[in-house]
Amino acid sequence: MLVEALGGLGSPVTYEITVADLARDWRLPVVLTVPVKLGAIAQAVANVALARQSRVHLQGIVLNCVQPCSLEEVADWAPRDLIQTLTHTPVLGTVPHLSDPADLSKLAQIAANLDLERLIPFNFG
Repeated sequence: MLVEALGGLGSPVTYEITVADLARDWRLPVVLTVPVKLGAIAQAVANVALARQSRVHLQGIVLNCVQPCSLEEVADWAPRDLIQTLTHTPVLGTVPHLSDPADLSKLAQIAANLDLERLIPFNFG
C-alpha cells in the first residue's frame, strides 16, 4: 500500500491527529521523502525525530529533487552521509527532477537505483 501524506509526518489531519499518528496507528512502514533544497538536513532531522517520538516504523529516507539540480547541488544541500549519520536512518537514494513524471521507463530506471530491498522484510503482523 502506498499512502502519500499531505506534506509530512507533522501535518495535521485534525486538531488532535497528525499524519505520524495515523502511520503509527495503522502500523504503516514509512519512507520519508525529503526535498533537495536549502534546509533539507534540518527537515530530515526534524521529521525523523517526530517519527521516533510518535513510534512510527521509519524504513528510510528518499531525497527528492523538486527542481532540476546537479549531483554537486544534491551533495551540498542534502549530503547523504551526513543525513544518515544525524538521523541514524538509511537514505535509500535520490529521485532526480522529472520533466515528465508520466515517463514510465524513466520512473523504472529511477526505481532501479533506489535501495528498495530494505523495504521488503517489513512484517505487518
